Amino acid sequence: MLRHRPTTTVAERLAILERATAGQTDAMIAAALGCSIWTVRKWRRRGQHQGHAGLTPPRERPAKQPLSTIPPPLRDAILALRRAHPGWGPATILAELRADSPWQNHPLPSRSRIAALFKHAKLTRRYSRHSDLPNPAPATDDQPHDEWELDAQGWVLVDGLGKVCLVNVLDVVSRLKVESYPCPHTTNPPLATYQLTLRRAFLTTGLPRRTPDRPRQDRATASDDDVASAVRSTLG
Repeated sequence: MLRHRPTTTVAERLAILERATAGQTDAMIAAALGCSIWTVRKWRRRGQHQGHAGLTPPRERPAKQPLSTIPPPLRDAILALRRAHPGWGPATILAELRADSPWQNHPLPSRSRIAALFKHAKLTRRYSRHSDLPNPAPATDDQPHDEWELDAQGWVLVDGLGKVCLVNVLDVVSRLKVESYPCPHTTNPPLATYQLTLRRAFLTTGLPRRTPDRPRQDRATASDDDVASAVRSTLG
């Protein structure tokens, strides 16, 4: 049985071509060289069409470093940006290079080539798994007038007015309605209505003792600055 080998040497390929030129058949060449008839046929045909050049392995291109065709100043600029900003990825650095006057009209490498350059320069970082940040315990309100809620109640149909939407200010602890302001002819009150409702509540009962942007305090009369600050805090 003829043995089958995945590869042949250049000398064997030359022998196949020489024997085929001398008139031997593929079967005779395979038996003489101890290879399969399909291997003989392959290299005989390639030698007859391409000559000796077709029997030698192609020369491999020398391995190149990432971005070896890019000018060294550009390569240095990319590495300098990465070292100065370790959190910047290839896309961010490309955007920075396009915005930088020396390189904005210069051909720039792709994101994958920049990533390969980072790996070659050992400027990559290990992947860090996502972890949830600890959530602080929410502050509890245990006294009336500590904190309020502002919300719009669903509209109701009122005789002679039509649809009326109520904007309510509710005390979180006592669940008492501090203020309720009607907004007729709409189901979606504008921002000015919320601000007016809060101002009425502040001017009537004062600010809550605890607001997001100031510490807990005693009940006091609301000034214009306090009203503006509380409106911004309540409406986000």
